[in-house]
Amino acid sequence: MTLALGRPDFWGRYLTDSVCPALSSLEIQAAHARRMGILPIFNEADCSAVQGRDRSTAYALGALARAIKDGIPAGTAIAIDIEPAGSVCPGAARVDKAFIEGWFDVIRWAGYAPAFYGNTIPRTAFANAWCAAVLERPEIAADSYLWSFEPSLVHINHAARNAPAFEPDDPGCPSRLAVWQYSITPSKPDVDVDLASSDFPFWWP
Repeated sequence: MTLALGRPDFWGRYLTDSVCPALSSLEIQAAHARRMGILPIFNEADCSAVQGRDRSTAYALGALARAIKDGIPAGTAIAIDIEPAGSVCPGAARVDKAFIEGWFDVIRWAGYAPAFYGNTIPRTAFANAWCAAVLERPEIAADSYLWSFEPSLVHINHAARNAPAFEPDDPGCPSRLAVWQYSITPSKPDVDVDLASSDFPFWWP
């Protein structure tokens, strides 16, 4: 990966092994040695079960347990993975503002920074849920970070020097768009490539 893309400034890593191997102590040591940030992601969730405060509260508690185990310090952003609706995650079409609020309340209460990975194209399921939440509770927009995967561009060369300007889609309501997954590599190495604002609270082990 380093030879093909160059050394990253940060990497997004799952906290659990529900999709791929979980963040390991060796990776944490490598990030420390190379001064690379880590963006912790909680994905041990049913991608179709993204409705209601009870559900997101349970996910947030699971994320906090793993964050504490890994030694992630307070103040770090922890992202919830909210995938787009489709054949794999049909229930994602019903993501609601209560789900957004539950994740925000628990993660912030614990002293971490809530982050949301989702589709920020206006009027999509995630954008609608987000806007409903922040219009009712403006502090969610002020104290959270959005990680958008739209627009998803096609880039042949994913080296950092070829990255586009930071222009993720805006959901059309107050938000702090801080990370943009602008492309998914079409071939090996199989990684997504992202840009982030300088004020995003990564974990710097």
